[in-house]
Amino acid sequence: MKVSLWVFISAALLLASLYPSDSQAADKTIRNVTDDPIGTDYGPQFSPDGKFLIFDRQPLTGGISKTNSVPLQGGTPKPLGPGDIPVEQTRTRWSPRGDMIAFTGTESSSKGATWLMDKDGTHIRRAISSQSESTFYPSWFPDNERILEMVADDNTLRTVDIRNGTISRINTTPALMTGMASVSPDGKWIAVAAQPKKTQIYDQTLNQIWIVSVDTGKAHPLIQHTMQGRAPEWSPDGSRIVFESNQGSPRPPFYAAFVSTIDGQHVEQLTPFDRNTQHPVWSSDGKWIAFSARTPKLIGYGPSIAVIEAPYWKP
Repeated sequence: MKVSLWVFISAALLLASLYPSDSQAADKTIRNVTDDPIGTDYGPQFSPDGKFLIFDRQPLTGGISKTNSVPLQGGTPKPLGPGDIPVEQTRTRWSPRGDMIAFTGTESSSKGATWLMDKDGTHIRRAISSQSESTFYPSWFPDNERILEMVADDNTLRTVDIRNGTISRINTTPALMTGMASVSPDGKWIAVAAQPKKTQIYDQTLNQIWIVSVDTGKAHPLIQHTMQGRAPEWSPDGSRIVFESNQGSPRPPFYAAFVSTIDGQHVEQLTPFDRNTQHPVWSSDGKWIAFSARTPKLIGYGPSIAVIEAPYWKP
């Protein structure tokens, strides 16, 4: 959720500048795809053919985030779509058929909603015509007709049918306060960053990765021993989940990417903490994982888009 993205980024850049890179040799397999010294890049997503990435770009000087695209091999990013846009664009997600892109559109009031655009960035519109609640983090179901989103008002999940606007709540057992979520390739499961709902104020740093049945709402932690986790994403074959965590980090503000089998029995750290990896996602062929990574900027450090080869092991 982005109440004030620039305030968040400014704080992150200040924190990052206090910690110069201390293990460059550890991330030789990480390749930066973007490297803009005056821009911050978040939320990568592979195109269906895997040839390029879309992501959220915001100037260091402030302003709203807009969707950009860049080839997987790197190059000069280009805005996706023409001209001005009515909302800030974040958390872009391709539809399974590749004909649409869903994203969180945030208004000047900080209220969010799921918006859609065609694959070339044109025909920007709301997913449903009217919405009283503030929602974030869209994730497509494989039918190309439903979208999962997080309701910020009470940190719950719901589905939206973009054909007719039908909304269905997902009531989990146990009750969870949720953050970013991802629908499995078969549409039967949801991986979500969440915490049991008690009387606490939602704090995303307390989240673990939970697996939720779409049909029943029954939920269980991905990893049985306590392990912080955020921003989960399914592998294309549904056998693994990649997520970000600061579990074991010598500096809590710094995150790494982890990959786990869906039974939680095999967990591997994929990136070093000094790159502050966030929002990892898989390519459609399962060969690459993209993420935002800490990179030197004109002032201090900030996020750029990077990729790494996905682990070769399978369950």
